[in-house]
Amino acid sequence: MNFNLVDQWIRDFASLIWGYPMLIFLTLIGLYFSFRLKGIQFSHFLKAGQLTYQYREGKGEGNLTPLQSLYGALGGMIGNGNLGGVAAAVAVGGPGAIFWLWVSSFIAMIIVYAETLLAMSHRKKSSDGTFSGGPMYYIAHLLKLRWLATLFAMAMGFKALLATTTVQSNSISLAASKAFDLQWLPQKIPVLLPVSITIAILTWLVVIGGLRSIASVLKMLTPLMVIIYLVLGIFILIKYGDAFGETIRLIISKAFTPTGVSGGFAGASVIMTIRFGVARGFYSNEAGTGSSAIMFSTAKCDDPVKQSLISMFGVFIDTIIGTLTAVIVVICGVWDSGETSTALTTAAFRVPFGVYGSYIVFFTSFLFGYSTLIAWCFYGEQCFVYVWGPKIRKIFRWAFCTFIIFGFMEAELVWSIADLLNASIVIINVIALFLLIKHVVSYTRQGKIEKKGIF
Repeated sequence: MNFNLVDQWIRDFASLIWGYPMLIFLTLIGLYFSFRLKGIQFSHFLKAGQLTYQYREGKGEGNLTPLQSLYGALGGMIGNGNLGGVAAAVAVGGPGAIFWLWVSSFIAMIIVYAETLLAMSHRKKSSDGTFSGGPMYYIAHLLKLRWLATLFAMAMGFKALLATTTVQSNSISLAASKAFDLQWLPQKIPVLLPVSITIAILTWLVVIGGLRSIASVLKMLTPLMVIIYLVLGIFILIKYGDAFGETIRLIISKAFTPTGVSGGFAGASVIMTIRFGVARGFYSNEAGTGSSAIMFSTAKCDDPVKQSLISMFGVFIDTIIGTLTAVIVVICGVWDSGETSTALTTAAFRVPFGVYGSYIVFFTSFLFGYSTLIAWCFYGEQCFVYVWGPKIRKIFRWAFCTFIIFGFMEAELVWSIADLLNASIVIINVIALFLLIKHVVSYTRQGKIEKKGIF
């Protein structure tokens, strides 16, 4: 078998699927949902923010408080895509990509709302006391397609086990190698191996304790990493405040006009700008995958609509982090330097912080990637439990941490495999959401948010 040929085929097919077909598919679904739900992401945006603060403890059955479930979901959303992914979008699509990232976030909010509402309405309590929910449950219960629900669970479970582990570990290990000199290691030991082993051990210490251990760590880790990044980002915005107005003008104007060649920037058409802005938006907030719905299904809640609005607001929080990275790249004047991904973010942070910028980006990359690993271990575990039952939990946790070690290896092919598995997850889930939109509308009308219902 020609493995190079297979490798190239997987990469090309992944790029094709995650090009215009997937973006058009998700955008049209989001617009249709917005129409059917009367633009709830706009009309109840402030209510969603209010619930995020007021409904922290929750009522009713569940394992976690609504706030803990939000921190857990954000831990899975806010990853290295918020650092390197959005920077790459600006590097290829220009500053205008930021505008289309904002547009995609409002489309993503309604998709996440729908999948969370269905997951909350059809969750079940496992024999070990853990509340389980997600696309596999509402596909099986409402569409009566157990085989499709099992296929979804298998795809997401193996994506978490084989791809999320190695990709996140590899990203953190590479950032460590850029920030610190690891060349003192013996030549027979791969440079990234000690870092990936350390990440595996740190992850094991948390996930082996199950949901409550995961939730307690993410409850501390998620707000910490968000606050640290916001403080650093706001400091940069204030420091270069004189250029803020020009930056916003550049973002708006280049969203609708081509970006010419400048510095190391190759130029971008409006189509390219839209494509990369929307793509990175969906990739960052995981809309359509149903992953965050799995975490939100564990929340103590007497009204699924409340939790669904909170999940919708989580997408907004994720967008703020991604936007901050992109704006920093533009306002620091490095967006057209020719760098891309995390290297571009590092170049931006080195402008105000000098050499310490590299350490800041590494530290942030570690926190973002570590939180993603912890959250996705639970997602994959829940998917495998759906297929094989609660006895698989500890086996999956050990296997998950073992695969993290392989993050020292080349990750290019793994990224492509992850994209293919992600595509299958999204296609199954979003088609199911489309077929079940009448249930989403019905459940929304039954919500207890207001005396007269939500609309």
